[in-house]
Amino acid sequence: MRTFIRYSANYRYDASRAVGTDIEMLSEDKIKAYLEKSAKRVGRRFIDNKPSLKVLKNLGIVGEFEDEETPTIAGYLIFSKSDPQSRDPFFRYVVRCVRYAGSSASSPIVDTQDVHGCLDVQIEGVLKFILRNIAMGARLVGAKRVEMYEYPEEALREIVANAIIHRDYMITGTYIQVNIFSNRVEISNPGNLPPGITVQNIKDSQFSRNEIIARILRDLDYMEEFGRGIDLVYSKMQEWGLVDPLFKNSSNSFKVTLLGESFKGLNERQLAIWHYLQDNKTITAKHATSLFDAVSRASVNGDLREMVGMGLVVAKGSSSNTFYEPKY
Repeated sequence: MRTFIRYSANYRYDASRAVGTDIEMLSEDKIKAYLEKSAKRVGRRFIDNKPSLKVLKNLGIVGEFEDEETPTIAGYLIFSKSDPQSRDPFFRYVVRCVRYAGSSASSPIVDTQDVHGCLDVQIEGVLKFILRNIAMGARLVGAKRVEMYEYPEEALREIVANAIIHRDYMITGTYIQVNIFSNRVEISNPGNLPPGITVQNIKDSQFSRNEIIARILRDLDYMEEFGRGIDLVYSKMQEWGLVDPLFKNSSNSFKVTLLGESFKGLNERQLAIWHYLQDNKTITAKHATSLFDAVSRASVNGDLREMVGMGLVVAKGSSSNTFYEPKY
């Protein structure tokens, strides 16, 4: 019932009161810069005056709570003069970034950073951390040799922005986590997908858990127009010759995995098996075969062996009782 209420049209957590804050804690200069950019976007004349209380309330930056005007959670997290995380209960709203030397969390840690700041600052800071911790490689573009990151920067930026914009800010017991391994990048954020949105339909669905945050950061060019972001990630990964992004939705978190070049060999059946495993935890070769039309059991067995060899799944049991689980 609580989940149903939280996702109802009339309930917006980012429009609720930022406890322990006041309007003087908001940056007037930053709000003016936003209003100027927003005016230019729609071709409206910008007047460089102090933003009125009415304007701030209309934008959702400020709200009226018990006859007192104070910043909303959205307003405080985007326009605070200082790091929002310096005040309770916002200290958990950081992004914890870790770079591992190998392909698992048991390998040595090479680099780590907790990224603080307003939401736009966090997006930039997390992207900088990722870019300094992924490999550069040479690619032929036409007749030229060009240095490019292992993963497309536009896809990384979109995934980072989506994690920060759409995280469930009601959950304060954990962080957004960015884990960079030798063969993949994982970005997990608190809060699962809203009702009606699944791993299978996420590419074609539109949703926004935090409407005010999404609108303001979209106007500041930190996210694509609604409905285009995931398409951009898919197209850029394909442009790099990498496999499609992998999504995992659990009871209290949502994870996106971008796989590196060592996974280029994954075929459509293997991707379908992986997506099935995200919701169903285990699969047998017999059941995997039933997912496809006119595909032999031997072919599916080969697919599963390759996925084990890639380290994507692990085989358990023996003989006719063998089943497979996702490794990440």
